[in-house]
Amino acid sequence: MNRDHARHLAHHERETGAPIANQFDDAAGELTYLTRADWEGTFPTHDGTPLEGVVSTWGNEINGEIDGAPASLLYVKEASPELLEQLAAYDSGNPVDPSTITDEPVYGADNGLELIDLRGKDYDDPMWDDLLDQLTEEDYYISIGMGGYGTAALESVNKPFNLDADTAQGLIYGGTGMMFCTPVTVTQTWNKEIYEDYGEIIGNEALLGGANGWYAPSMNIHRTPFTGRNGEYYSEDGFLSGTIGSLEVRGAASKGVYCTIKHFAINDQEDHRGDTTGQMSLATRANEQSIREIYLEPFETCMKVDDVEISYLEGDGDGTYANATTEVPASLGLMTAFNRVGATWTGGSYALLTGVARNEWGFDGWVVTDSAGSAGEWMDCYQMIEAGGVSKLAQAENLVKWDDYDPYDPATYHYGREAMHRLLYATANSNAMQGVMHGSVYKPGIQKIDQIRIALGVVSVVGLGLIGFTGWRNHVKRKAERAEAAAEE
Repeated sequence: MNRDHARHLAHHERETGAPIANQFDDAAGELTYLTRADWEGTFPTHDGTPLEGVVSTWGNEINGEIDGAPASLLYVKEASPELLEQLAAYDSGNPVDPSTITDEPVYGADNGLELIDLRGKDYDDPMWDDLLDQLTEEDYYISIGMGGYGTAALESVNKPFNLDADTAQGLIYGGTGMMFCTPVTVTQTWNKEIYEDYGEIIGNEALLGGANGWYAPSMNIHRTPFTGRNGEYYSEDGFLSGTIGSLEVRGAASKGVYCTIKHFAINDQEDHRGDTTGQMSLATRANEQSIREIYLEPFETCMKVDDVEISYLEGDGDGTYANATTEVPASLGLMTAFNRVGATWTGGSYALLTGVARNEWGFDGWVVTDSAGSAGEWMDCYQMIEAGGVSKLAQAENLVKWDDYDPYDPATYHYGREAMHRLLYATANSNAMQGVMHGSVYKPGIQKIDQIRIALGVVSVVGLGLIGFTGWRNHVKRKAERAEAAAEE
């Protein structure tokens, strides 16, 4: 291999062949980064000034004193007008001018296809275009805008409701209710067989309880002891975290569960993360090297883990079917985070979702945001799909934040169609479609997650009723006792 060819390969992704270039120059900010070339001169110092007597609620280290006692002081620094303007914008960083997109929207076509017909097909199989033409405007809106804890059943393509279950230690619903040891405990075994077995157990739980997706594993780094949810993340090392997480993903995928590895990316704080009304989330600063070598490595390892085999029925054109198998990516899901890379929200970052995950790593799967409760006001749906995202983790229409949704706008349709393709691709190759064949009829009804909500509501109402009744009964009883005592006197 000559030197020029070696240099060319060094700037291309080894597996996909995609060119590699800096994606996160804007995230570095005007900070000094630690370097061996000048260890003392670049060693980190506090940025900003402390507020005298004000204790930090951000999880800082002990950095000062209050009344002579060691304390964690709040450091503050005024944001520049430029930064505030960037935070208020919904700029994904996508280099394509929306006005140059000329796609002609197609909805409700009668092509006679069902989602099961695409199980086992390549992501770029031409049949996908015919299936996507069958979707309706409503399909786009509810699948993209309200994908929290499950994505809607779509009659147009016979897609079932997907149940997505949470927690890093098991399935909080959609399983048997069994919880397992923490990811930190699993890490300390240093046992690859256990890692994959853990994933397979989650997959088996899902088969028993009906879950299709798992909001896990959690791939962020133990950056400091003060990092939020350290018990949910594996370690301080990107290589170790990626090794464990990728094997868990593959184990779960072998049973048909798509894992939404999270929180993508550079998410290492829970306090003030932007899920309170009025907050705009965190502007996270990091340079290209640290982002790629530390924070993205666990996610990249998951994306590149070995494929898994799935079974499906292959039609032969005369109405008969034969059993067939094929291999699909083990990693079909990704959850973004609350924080921003620089000033750009991770769930709306073209550099993160398309530049790296889709273009460099070849990821074609489903991307869902982190919980869009109070954060719904700044998690913009158009920015999300323009960046390469798919669904918003919201369950109510007031949280969708897609006020300018126009199903006949060429750019909205273009990115929405890409989003739907990715959602349906992940669904088709998951346990949601196991045992299904063309002509099967999905009958939507009350979903398990709704059953759980109703049950919790009933239990709460009954509990409050019992508390109220007990209080009233005790009041009447004591009133009678007081009256009886007074009469005896």
